[in-house]
Amino acid sequence: MGLDDLSGGVEAKPSAPPNRPAWTLNAYVGSVTVVGLAALFVSLIEAPPVKSLTGAAWVGNPPPALTILALAAAVVIGELRPVPIPRGGDAHDSITISTTFTVALVILGPVSIAMLAQGLAVLIDDIRGRKSIDKIVFNLAQYMVAIASARVVFCAISGTGLDGVFSGSAPFVPDAQNFLAALAAGLTFLIANHLLVSAVLALASNQPIVPVFFEDLRFQAMTAGVLAALGPVAAVTVEAQPLMLPLLVAPVVAVYNSATLAVAKEQQAYHDSLTGLANRELFRDRSVRALEESKRTQTPLAIMMIDLDHFKEINDTLGHQVGDELICEVSRRLHEARPVGSTVARLGGDEFAVLLPDVPDLSVAEDVATYLLSVLSKSFSAGGVRLVVQASLGISLAPDHGDDVHTLMKRADIALYEAKRERARFCAYRAEEDVHTPQRLAILADLRSAVDEDELFLEYQPKINLETGHVSGVEALVRWNHPTRGVIRPDDFIPLAENTGLITPITWFVVERALQQVRVWQDSGLDLDIAVNLSVRHLTDMSLPDRIAVALERWGVAPSKLIIEVTESSIMTDPKRAAGVLQQLRRIGVAVAIDDYGTGHASLTYLKRLDIDELKIDRSFIMQLDQDSSDAIIVASTIELGHNLGLRIVAEGVEDAATLEWLRGLGCDKAQGYHISRPTTAPAVSELALRLQGSEPKEATPPLRLVGNR
Repeated sequence: MGLDDLSGGVEAKPSAPPNRPAWTLNAYVGSVTVVGLAALFVSLIEAPPVKSLTGAAWVGNPPPALTILALAAAVVIGELRPVPIPRGGDAHDSITISTTFTVALVILGPVSIAMLAQGLAVLIDDIRGRKSIDKIVFNLAQYMVAIASARVVFCAISGTGLDGVFSGSAPFVPDAQNFLAALAAGLTFLIANHLLVSAVLALASNQPIVPVFFEDLRFQAMTAGVLAALGPVAAVTVEAQPLMLPLLVAPVVAVYNSATLAVAKEQQAYHDSLTGLANRELFRDRSVRALEESKRTQTPLAIMMIDLDHFKEINDTLGHQVGDELICEVSRRLHEARPVGSTVARLGGDEFAVLLPDVPDLSVAEDVATYLLSVLSKSFSAGGVRLVVQASLGISLAPDHGDDVHTLMKRADIALYEAKRERARFCAYRAEEDVHTPQRLAILADLRSAVDEDELFLEYQPKINLETGHVSGVEALVRWNHPTRGVIRPDDFIPLAENTGLITPITWFVVERALQQVRVWQDSGLDLDIAVNLSVRHLTDMSLPDRIAVALERWGVAPSKLIIEVTESSIMTDPKRAAGVLQQLRRIGVAVAIDDYGTGHASLTYLKRLDIDELKIDRSFIMQLDQDSSDAIIVASTIELGHNLGLRIVAEGVEDAATLEWLRGLGCDKAQGYHISRPTTAPAVSELALRLQGSEPKEATPPLRLVGNR
């Protein structure tokens, strides 16, 4: 048990570090070194003459020299074969099987032989391990103190007398008193050894000594205790016949194998079998420890979640063997690129996590994220195929984003989802993007039954043709009439639906009701088209065009009367699949519009390759036309370029007559906004459409006037 043997770390952490002077560690190490070396010096001076150990002084027993030589050799050999001790997770310490034979030498005496044998073993082991001189000297001294303490206890209990601590040597009589003394000596050796080393660790890490000592002893007591208890057995055995020492090999080897097997099982339990990285359980364990240290030192830490984009397609197309090779190579790169002191784990599939302790601030974590993603962006070779794989990454920072591991991992996962949605490579957690607040989760529980309970309904925002001034169509907007909260706007529940899969039934509710209303308008003589919004989830659903075709046929609506609106961001999430879905929609005659144009990342040329029909300029450009000349230039340029590409242009957010006339002058095709009409009911749309056409409605309805500025 040396200074470097406590490699597993100590979990006991105070809430605040003890207030100790900086010199206490050096003073303690110096004191132990002086006492230990002094004990060795005194034992050598007081050692009995060599001839007393070579004669037949012990009648009926082998010469003491043979006994002592056998035990000393066992001490040296045993020190070089440490026993691993699991500490939980993948951390482990080690103790040496020399403990058994050192305790036996302490019992038999003289203590100088035990010190010399143990000292020689420590020197060999520490020099072999290339430890520094100061550690070698301290390890040697602390063993001398532990051995001297054990000898004092044995002499005091056995009746040998304290005057025989350094000079005494006698055969071990196996009676009750001596066995009790031997067990006490072994326990003293074990406790003194751990206490001396634990004190160094506590002083070096500025922690209380007692918790550190007991935390360490808790992990080693069973194995080390068994080895110490075998000390008197070894003493009796070698006294009876030194050649019987090999008989002790069996129980010692059993302890060694048992401890080794325990470490191997923990290794399997806490590591991913494919990659060898830490698994989810070990990642959580290390994160808990790091978070405790973070709270103690007031230093932030970061947790990152990473997954590969389109890994499922690679796995399905090239096979699981290639997928496994790719995962192994990703794991290797992440492990090699990780900062010192960090942990990389594979959570399952293509999901990875990174723990970054001692992060000064979020910008440092973002720098690490940039580097890790750059490492992964280089091409891979798997199964003879060259692959280019992109990854997305989410970051959470403690304590800013949470003070427990579960919350931090969940919020890093939320940030990962945002990174994927925004195609931003990586994102840090933002509270405003988190749909998992208690209030929203309460709404989510009710949303699950909203479709079945007929709580959803549609409103329609008219669009007018700027050339004729007539209503040309509407945009269908879903609303939720909550039984206790009243009408809830889509901004408050659509993000929830998109994150939970509820967006699918809601979307099909909107499609069916919208087509049903178009049919009603057709039967009343109104020729209006209707626009329905699709989320990113539907743009990767290759069955979508067929389902829409069935719905159109069911309601007897021409495909050209349905406009599917999608955003730039949703298209760019998976451009290839989106292009395929949109192309199928165009084939059946459905029109496609790009909603909120100007806020995403797609160019007009790219959008033209998607075979779209209509661009809707985002309201943020339209509403500031009278305040920002740049917006006016952007809108005018977009209208001209869109027309050159054969696209219809719709302006959103028209809120006054001046803006409407300006857009008409630029040749914009359609407009919608509060100046024309707020989202309203189907009968109100009918009344507005007929009035703008100069026709009278078939049934009397309340008059509807154009709405001015908000």
